[in-house]
Amino acid sequence: MRCDGLVVATPQGSTGYNLANGGPVMAWGVEGYVVSFVAPHSLTARALVVAPGDLLTINNASREEPVEVHVDGRPTCELPPGEDLHIEFAHRYGTLAQLPGASFYHRLRERFGRLAR
Repeated sequence: MRCDGLVVATPQGSTGYNLANGGPVMAWGVEGYVVSFVAPHSLTARALVVAPGDLLTINNASREEPVEVHVDGRPTCELPPGEDLHIEFAHRYGTLAQLPGASFYHRLRERFGRLAR
């Protein structure tokens, strides 16, 4: 899919840049990641939920310009013209704090109101 950018997010990160970009919210505990397109060059482009065993290959189709790669909003490297970036799901888990009595869905409704109904 040709586009101006991509957002690749885990379930824990899907309520940040991905949601702001029109992508879906993934519940915590779902394995895999979501890919949403920034300014796709197609009217039929939709976000993808990618299975944990699938390898995602991002290609910089430009013949002249590098592409900036950001992780958690911070620049990490540049992808040279014509080069590929491979992304795969890591089966390592981080620990997230959750207040007792507040489920993921309760917090989602609390934070996003009507959007989460």
